[in-house]
Amino acid sequence: MSQLPSAGTKAEDGGGNSRPKAHGLAVLKRRDFYVFYILLCLLAFCTLFYYFGELVGLAGWEPLRRGFFYGVHDVHRLLFLAPIIYAGHFYRVKGAVIVALLAFAIFVPRAVLISPFSDPLLRPVLFTIVAVTIGTLTGMIRNQSERRSLLEALLRSERDRFWGMLDRMRDGVVVAGPDYTVRFANPSMVRDFGEGVGRKCYEYLQGLDLPCEETCRMPNVAHGATERWECSLRGGMTYEVVGSPIVDSDGVTCSLATFRNITQRKQLEMELIELNRLKSELLSNVSHELRSPLTSIKGIISSLLQEDIDLDHETRQMLLRGVGEETDRLASLVTKLLDMSKLEAGVWKPEKESCLVSDIIGEVLERQKWIHKNHVFDTDIEADLPQVCADYGQIRQVLTNLVENAAAYSNEKTRIAVQASSADNEIRVCVSDQGVGIPQEELEKVFEKFYRGTQRRTKPGGTGLGLAICEAIVLAHGGRIWAESELGKGSTFCFTLPVALPPSEGRDR
Repeated sequence: MSQLPSAGTKAEDGGGNSRPKAHGLAVLKRRDFYVFYILLCLLAFCTLFYYFGELVGLAGWEPLRRGFFYGVHDVHRLLFLAPIIYAGHFYRVKGAVIVALLAFAIFVPRAVLISPFSDPLLRPVLFTIVAVTIGTLTGMIRNQSERRSLLEALLRSERDRFWGMLDRMRDGVVVAGPDYTVRFANPSMVRDFGEGVGRKCYEYLQGLDLPCEETCRMPNVAHGATERWECSLRGGMTYEVVGSPIVDSDGVTCSLATFRNITQRKQLEMELIELNRLKSELLSNVSHELRSPLTSIKGIISSLLQEDIDLDHETRQMLLRGVGEETDRLASLVTKLLDMSKLEAGVWKPEKESCLVSDIIGEVLERQKWIHKNHVFDTDIEADLPQVCADYGQIRQVLTNLVENAAAYSNEKTRIAVQASSADNEIRVCVSDQGVGIPQEELEKVFEKFYRGTQRRTKPGGTGLGLAICEAIVLAHGGRIWAESELGKGSTFCFTLPVALPPSEGRDR
């Protein structure tokens, strides 16, 4: 008894049958199959036409008997050029040669059996040679055409890739012709300068009417050189430009220039140079400031230690006061340097408590009046000033620095005024003098570290740190500080501090 095939066997058979069917459908759908099928049809049609007269005679189709089918065979052979050229187009030189040889094989029976010429194979051989030549030329032309198309496609692809890369660059890119006309500007350039294609580059970039030949190196680039330079364009922006020659699609050598914005870098470089200069001046000033009081102290102590000189009490007291004053100068300088280092390190935090600004002003002026005896001090303090939440010692240092600064830049017997008032939940304190004043262009720089300005002090000293320390302290307390001045009429330095909130209001907020 025979066994029925299992399910697995059916699946295998079904799979085995479906695979050849699928493969056959895939073959039928391929383009190469149709090309070969058309070639066979062309050969079959030409062969049928070539032997049509003989077929008519054998079949006895008298109505179809025409003299044309029995005429010169060379005319009939011309029809075979169609499949030969077709084979040369699709199968190149090798296909044209094979089809030409097949055509010769088709010509041989008729030439040998029917041709009336004494050398019947001569004409088919000559035709085959001509057909092979034509087919070969067709294949070679097709090869060259495809190679050219491939190169053109590759060139277009690379060109599109190149221009696409330029479009995506963050740096600005401009392509200008030898006549300075902008041919291309990438989106980064359009964003900074607007649309510029078709405009002159000097007009587009700098708003000029004539080429900027003194600074621009585009002409050198157009002659094949690669150049790098810096230039300032519209808006005060500084760009680093790299120019390279490039051949455009019309064969003209143009200049491809990339523009990198280095304005911030140049500013940082200038600031670094200025900072190094200020630090060098600081070191020079600090060394001078340290040397002067030390020299004075050493001289005074040497005088006090001389046993052969009998100093009276008044002279001795004068020398000791001199030692005290020079020591104070040293202590002040060292304190400023330490405070500045703490500020830069971020470790100097105010210890805030409720205090009265009027008390701080009174304490500072009591000492400053003794130090600067030849100045006239005036106060204008609003009555019942509210308290502020501040570090008493730091605010005292701010006021001390401002008063000492006013005394340093004003002549003796001139007036130094300290005012305090309240408004909009803050206390405003101003220190005014009748000194030399500050130029308007320097007002924004006076609070920079190490900056000392161009105006001469009436008293020695100064490191350029006092006002920078004042600004850092006031800002740490949530206040503001600024300067107002007019040359020859004095300066006014003001700062504000927020008023201390009552305990209940502070909890509510």
